[in-house]
Amino acid sequence: MNHIAKIVLAGAVLVTGCSEEGTTVGSRGGVVVSSDGHFTLEIPEGALESDVTITIDEVACEQPEALGPCYEVGPVGMPLLFPGTIIYEIDREELEGFEADDVTVLTQGESEWRPLSDHHVDMGHAEVVASAVYLSSFAVVALD
Repeated sequence: MNHIAKIVLAGAVLVTGCSEEGTTVGSRGGVVVSSDGHFTLEIPEGALESDVTITIDEVACEQPEALGPCYEVGPVGMPLLFPGTIIYEIDREELEGFEADDVTVLTQGESEWRPLSDHHVDMGHAEVVASAVYLSSFAVVALD
C-alpha cells in the first residue's frame, strides 16, 4: 500500500476509536488495521447496526501454504450486513516464483478453510484484496 493510503487509513482508524483492545466501529463504518500494518479491514457504512469492537490478531497459521501470517478478525463469526473489504499486504519475497492466479485468500469456516471467491491479487503492490461477509480468520496462500 502506498504511503498516502496508509496515512489516510491511519487517520480513519483514529477517527473510529482505535485502542489496544480493538477498534470500535459503528453503523457509519470504519477501518481497522492490524498492529503490524499488513492486514486491513474496511467496513462500509451500514454493515453494522450498532457499535462493535473489532479486533485483529496475528494467530498461529494452520495453512502450510500460507504466504505470511494468518489474522483472526473478531468477534469471530459476526456477519456484516454489507461485505467488508480486506486488504492483505504480503512481503514481496513471499510472492517470488508465483503468478497472481496462484494466490488466493482463505477464510476459516465452522469446520474447514474455504477460498474467498472474489479476490484480486496485485503483484505490483504485493497485496491481495477480497470481500468478507463475516468476521473470521484469514490467510493468503499459494496453490500449486
